[in-house]
Amino acid sequence: MTLRSAIIVSLICVFAISLAGARNVALQQGRNNDASPDVWGGMHVSLEMNAGGAILEFDCAHGTILQPIKVDAKGEFSVSGTYTTELGGPVQRNNPPRDLPAVYKGRVEGDTMHLEIILADKERMPDPLTLTRGKTGRLVRCQ
Repeated sequence: MTLRSAIIVSLICVFAISLAGARNVALQQGRNNDASPDVWGGMHVSLEMNAGGAILEFDCAHGTILQPIKVDAKGEFSVSGTYTTELGGPVQRNNPPRDLPAVYKGRVEGDTMHLEIILADKERMPDPLTLTRGKTGRLVRCQ
C-alpha cells in the first residue's frame, strides 16, 4: 500500500467515525426516535420507549405501543397498541380492566411530542397530550 492510499483509507475511516458520532449526538438531542429507550413526560402522561414499542402511564389508565415508534420525514407517526382504563381502588377478579385496541398518532418536533390516542369507542377518547423528551410525567393517580 502506498502512502497516498494509506492516507485516503485513514481519511475514509475518520469520516465514517465522525458520521457515527454525529448520529449518536442526534439521538441524545432527540432528533431520531427509532433507537434506544427513551423517556418522555407531560401533564397526565409518562411514556417510556423501548426497542419493541413503548409503555405509557396516564392518570387513570395505562397503555402499550406494540411496535417501534418510527417517525416519517414530517416527524409524524401512527402505531397500534392498547389502552386500559383504570378505576380507583382494588381490581375485582371477576371484572378486570380490559385492554382496548388503540392507535397512537403523533408528531415529534425536536424534544416535543404531540400525542393523540384513538379508540374504537369514540365517546371515551382521551384528550390530546404534549410530552417533552427527558421529562418525568406528572400524573394524578385515580383514587
